[in-house]
Amino acid sequence: MTLDANDKLLETVLQEYKILAEYERLQSEDLGGIYVTPSYENPFLWFGVIFVRSGVYKDGVFRFTITLPSRFPNDSTVPTITFQSDVFHPLINPNDGVVDLTEAFPKWQSGDNHIWQMLKFVQFMLQNLDEHPIQSSHVANNEAYELMLENRTEFQLRVEHCVEESQRKLYEVPAHPDRFYICFDRFNPDVHGAALESMKECKVAEVTTPPSSGLSWVRKGLYQPLSK
Repeated sequence: MTLDANDKLLETVLQEYKILAEYERLQSEDLGGIYVTPSYENPFLWFGVIFVRSGVYKDGVFRFTITLPSRFPNDSTVPTITFQSDVFHPLINPNDGVVDLTEAFPKWQSGDNHIWQMLKFVQFMLQNLDEHPIQSSHVANNEAYELMLENRTEFQLRVEHCVEESQRKLYEVPAHPDRFYICFDRFNPDVHGAALESMKECKVAEVTTPPSSGLSWVRKGLYQPLSK
């Protein structure tokens, strides 16, 4: 192996170590209602789901991805958060689902900026829309912005529609999912009942059935995860 090849290998290993450290930092933060996992096949792609617990988007369960720049975190390019279903919001592009993060993250500052901060921002903009004044220069969805200001009733109806759509798509899985893609099983009392009761009683349940294909689950008719 040549010196250049060794250098490239070392650089790759160090970068993946930094990405792992970033993910571990995210796990240490209080991100109630947000679940994120890196792709099994690509460390620069992370899968996420946010359960919205308050505000006009309450009960929405929105899937998203985080795409890291090729030189992350040593790059001024801000990671990209892309929603996988329609989210009618002034800061979310209706064509590709990309969130406009320039208000909070005009450029990425390694060591100061972290993925968990981005997720906190996204959580705030969904749960605290009325407390978040949006500058017109940062608007990614003009229709949503105008309706929010001029026709709140119609805006609310459009938001409710995307919330309902997110619930209907909760259990959908891509044709060829990544091994770490976040999946949800429908509530099955025989499989999940013991875990539910133990959570209510703050006890650890004995596992008596094989794990299901999903990585998490929600109870039928509800869209709040039984954790955090």
